[in-house]
Formats: sequence, structure tokens, C-alpha cells
Amino acid sequence: MESLSSCRGSVSEMDRLQQVGIQQLGDLKRVFTQEWPKYCKEYYCLDTFLELHKKDDQLKEVQVYALPNLELGLFVIVDHYQIFLGFLEAEESERLLKESLLKFSLYGGEQFASMPKRYFNVANDIIQANNLKLDLDSTTLSLVLSKEEALLFQVEPPAGFTLKPVDVEDAQVINDQWEWSEPDSLALVHRQIQYDTSVGLYTKETKELVAWCIRASDGLLAVLQVKSSYKRRGFGQLIVKEFSRQEALLGRDTITEVVPENKASLGLFTKLGFKVIDQCHWLITESPRGDS
Repeated sequence: MESLSSCRGSVSEMDRLQQVGIQQLGDLKRVFTQEWPKYCKEYYCLDTFLELHKKDDQLKEVQVYALPNLELGLFVIVDHYQIFLGFLEAEESERLLKESLLKFSLYGGEQFASMPKRYFNVANDIIQANNLKLDLDSTTLSLVLSKEEALLFQVEPPAGFTLKPVDVEDAQVINDQWEWSEPDSLALVHRQIQYDTSVGLYTKETKELVAWCIRASDGLLAVLQVKSSYKRRGFGQLIVKEFSRQEALLGRDTITEVVPENKASLGLFTKLGFKVIDQCHWLITESPRGDS
């Protein structure tokens, strides 16, 4: 059997999940509106891929699997090396997801990304079943800011700077300075800049990108960064406010994640009104080439 990370598991190999078209995710997305914001991570993950599909219906590196009964909310999305999971909490949900994922083989280098804690046991069991070692097991806090609050932000760039969507040509700069960049992450950064919400702060005179963030594949405000020579000037807060405002204008809350030990980032987001709603996990399997 081919690996899940290489996106080649066939429908016949799936005991319960079936491969579905991305355009079918609209019905599945609506399932996750209940108990808001409990399932906002799953909702915005599906929302992101739906929006990507509208702009590029040839997303060759993306495979989507779901149960025929969409009301159970069970899905798996494979995007390059990233794996996203979802289900509504119910008696059979965890077992069904685990049985389905056991039909795939993992070979290393996969990333179970941004998982609410309800998926941790399944993902960890699948990794162990494939005899893989973990390169990273990281815990984060999941935060959300309502669109109503974000619309109240007043955003004005300082003199000599301009705020605008990130130029696609700057994808390399962003990927190079991203702490969690991977061998294949440049393609993801480039795609998200091209097709989704991003905010960059540029100098007017030299057009240098000095601060930025993008909307990640799972809908997160991600890759927030200020160049070292421009820190301590409030640019990080400026970027977050403008990104959240842009998301709100599209009718979306803003979600993000912060490592608990990063007190500065956590303080920035909570000061702006973000609320912690969950604990999440990132599990990255060791690459067979040793370059994860």
C-alpha cells in the first residue's frame, strides 16, 4: 500500500472512509457549526480547502476522505506532508477514525497538524502502528477572536510603511525565516499567499517586507513574524489586527495557536481579545531521510 503522506491510498483500500471531491466539503463544513466555537478548527480547515478549490480546482497534492454519512463529521485531509483530522465527538467516532486510518501506511515525514486534543490518541496510535518515531510532539493553545470584535479594530500603518497582502515573490523570504519550515513547505507558503488572506507590512521607500502573517491550510493565522531589526515597534500587533479585520470582513472569526511557553505571543493575542478555547497537538514523524 502506498503511503498516506504521498496521497496515493485508493478508495478500495479504505475500510470506511471514501475519497470525495473538495467541492463536497460545504455540506460537511456545516456539521461543525454546532457548539461554536468548539469545532471552529475543523470548520475553518474545511472552509480553507473549499476556498482554495474555488481558485484552483486542480489541487493535485490534496486528497479528501470522508464517511458517506457526512452528519458524523468524520474526515481526513492530506495536503502534501500535512494530515488534518475531524469528527464530531460521539461514542463511535474515535474507533471509526482509527480503523479507517489503519488502512494506510505512513513512511515518515508526515505531520499531524494542529490537532485538538480529541484526536491525539488516534494519531499517536496510528504512528505507533506504523513503527515510526516522533521528531516532534508539541502542545499548543488554540485561540479564537470573534469577527464582531475584529471589526472594531482601527488599523493605521506608521509613517513610511504600507499594509497590503503579501507579494507572492516574498514567499521564499517568509519560508526561510519560518521556524517550522520543511523541505516541502515553500509550495504551501506560496499557495496560501496566492489564494488566501495574508498581510504584509512594507517600507514605502525600499518595498522591503518587514512583518507578515498568512492564513495556513487549516485556516490558522500563522507564520507571524517581524524581522529582528524592526522588533519592539508594535508591528506584530499591527499585523494581527489587520489580518483579523480582513478575516472579519469575509465573515470569519480568526483562529490561531501559540506555544504556552511563548509568553510574549500569548500576551499579544490575549491583549487583543483572543480567547483560549482548547489544547492542540502537533505530531511530526521522523523522516526516513533524516531531514524532517
